[in-house]
Amino acid sequence: MDFGNGRLIFNRSNIFVFLSSIIFIYACEIEESNNIYKPPVIFASFEKDDNSDNIYTSEDLNAISDELSELFNKNIDMFSSNIVRFDGQIISNYIDCGFMNNEIYVSYIDRIFDSYLDVTVNFKILEEDNIFKIINDDIKYTFYSKETGTRWRFKTNKPKELLVGNPAFDENPYRTCLSKNILEKEIIDILDAN
Repeated sequence: MDFGNGRLIFNRSNIFVFLSSIIFIYACEIEESNNIYKPPVIFASFEKDDNSDNIYTSEDLNAISDELSELFNKNIDMFSSNIVRFDGQIISNYIDCGFMNNEIYVSYIDRIFDSYLDVTVNFKILEEDNIFKIINDDIKYTFYSKETGTRWRFKTNKPKELLVGNPAFDENPYRTCLSKNILEKEIIDILDAN
């Protein structure tokens, strides 16, 4: 206590108040975030088979459509745009958005905000005298965070960088998402097999 002479006298109650204040100040300190984002590794572009040399009959188209329907677990129409939805943990099989700490970023987003992936598959089909040529278009991906409404739109060989609203402290505010090219390879295998 200060008795007007400019001196501070320490007694047990003063020491207790002083130490309690120090402990309180440290207890209220904001803890530094340990979140670390690691972007995906971007490899060379996926070489798409243009399939322009292959010719197909209408029976081949039906067989291809059946195999694609089995792959996507949905009726696939070769002559129109097809949107297929994936939910939950399966999303990380098809796209890569890096890691948050040691957790796959797609799984991290799904765990925190709930998410889904829409995949749009298109084919250009050219016909001449009942002989068909199929041109396999890029697959378009849209990864959604349900709670925040955030969308990542990207396609085969074209990764997307998204500016996130609340990045980990002192980290890059961009997140990169890209296709793992799994679906692209499976579609090419189906087209080449017929």
